[in-house]
Amino acid sequence: MGAFLTAARTGDTRRMLQLLAPDCVRDADAALLPPGGRTTVTGAAGIAAETAHFRDRIAAVCTLGAAGRPLYVIAPGGHPLATLEIGTAGGRVTRITLRSARADGRFAEARG
Repeated sequence: MGAFLTAARTGDTRRMLQLLAPDCVRDADAALLPPGGRTTVTGAAGIAAETAHFRDRIAAVCTLGAAGRPLYVIAPGGHPLATLEIGTAGGRVTRITLRSARADGRFAEARG
């Protein structure tokens, strides 16, 4: 969802809140989070606040197609770090899934 990524890149928390479903879930591999970070966050406000802190990573997102749907790759400096999948319903983001890239440059299979 391009509008959400645009809001996330600029840290526009207000716009992110408009685009996130109230019960949205963000699920991420622990390796992608700061020490002590929660692997699962539920709720638009928590996700928007957290996302604003990762603007540098979001700026490094490029879009790929996988199995007929968009898959986003976070690749700072052109080096794959993670995949980002965004689930939507009714024009709002319902799920955000972040998975680490493997050392060989492959990506883990999506779990959501």
